[in-house]
Amino acid sequence: MYTLKRHTLTFGLCTLISGVSPTLWAFDPNQPIQDEWKFTLKNALINRDYQNPEVKDFGSWSQGASLFYTSNLRDTPLHILDQPIRIGADASVQYAVRLSADKHVSDTVLPFDRQTQSQASDYLKYGATLKLAYDKTLLSVGELWLDLPVTTSDASRQLITSYWGTNLKSQLSDQLYAEIGRVEKVSPRNEEDFRRFSFTSNGQTEYSDGLNYLDLRYQFTPSLKGEYYFGNLEDLYNKHYVGLEHIWKQPSFSLNSKLKYFNAKNDGNHFKIDAQNLGLLEMLKVNNQSFGMGYQQIIGESAYPLPDGFLPELYFINWNTTGFFKKDEKSYHVMYGYDFKDYVPGLNALVKYVYGHDFKTANGEKNHETESNVILNYAFQQPSLKGFALQYLRIDYDVKHGNDFSENRFFVSYTKRF
Repeated sequence: MYTLKRHTLTFGLCTLISGVSPTLWAFDPNQPIQDEWKFTLKNALINRDYQNPEVKDFGSWSQGASLFYTSNLRDTPLHILDQPIRIGADASVQYAVRLSADKHVSDTVLPFDRQTQSQASDYLKYGATLKLAYDKTLLSVGELWLDLPVTTSDASRQLITSYWGTNLKSQLSDQLYAEIGRVEKVSPRNEEDFRRFSFTSNGQTEYSDGLNYLDLRYQFTPSLKGEYYFGNLEDLYNKHYVGLEHIWKQPSFSLNSKLKYFNAKNDGNHFKIDAQNLGLLEMLKVNNQSFGMGYQQIIGESAYPLPDGFLPELYFINWNTTGFFKKDEKSYHVMYGYDFKDYVPGLNALVKYVYGHDFKTANGEKNHETESNVILNYAFQQPSLKGFALQYLRIDYDVKHGNDFSENRFFVSYTKRF
């Protein structure tokens, strides 16, 4: 089974803020996989301060402890054309406890009871997956860790989003990879249990019995790959995604180009959803430096839809804390990153600035917004501190008509595999 980047703290938020889509490609169940236990500790301090005194600031300090088990695929007595059917099982347990006082406001990190207006003092998530493999095809049933349009395993706060359902992955040829699945429920990052998908617009909430999806990836050349995705969130909306990615490598630099197109339309009569997202990203890497420029435009009759539950769309060219996916919005972003490996091994930094415009407020006023991010990551290199990592994220958001805020996130993590 190919490795998901679902539990990476050090670069997880860089992925979230920079809009770099997760790199999940071909897998080969025939490759030997050893049983692995992964233990993680994450201390998360997150605070958002609004400039408007009438809006409550929010945040929390929490400590998480998680254990993930990935099993080897073992041969069974059943064979098809001399190939054995193999079996395996994965499992996860995630737990977090609040260390700070209850601010009585939802912080998107801890569960929040709207009736009592209180944050949970702790919460627990768990799941298990049954795996069956034949040749280069893998069937998974149970808890799923997905990094696809609509369904992202979000590790940007404390505990990690997961899904419940069934999917089938197959390496059909050296170039073509296919995945089909049905996701029945989601366990968001700030909730304990698995629940049905839902979507809310203008105060109206409707539910879906599941997401049916198809994902195809094709390696046209060693430097060019493409992806097509279709998802049907039953009774809510359908989504199409087409993406191309090209990497041009030279001795002194590399240029990564991404072109992405999304199309979402309502499935049913509950909402008026008709939105497209077109984006282009250019990333230039020269030695230890990275330079990025991107453009994203929302086209259609509505804002781009996202399911309830703080499920980010990391496939977007431009995904930020505030999204930049409002109706008619055009956004531009620039990025600069530096890897200090020649001076301080394990330290890297990223700064990003985004400007969005051409969208309107609910009462029709023209609006624009900006967001700036500073991200610092450090992974300890000393043998005695192996597995420890630090991350700091600073977010500053300004909007012409709305609520400006500043946010700080600080993470201390420890990871041990055995």
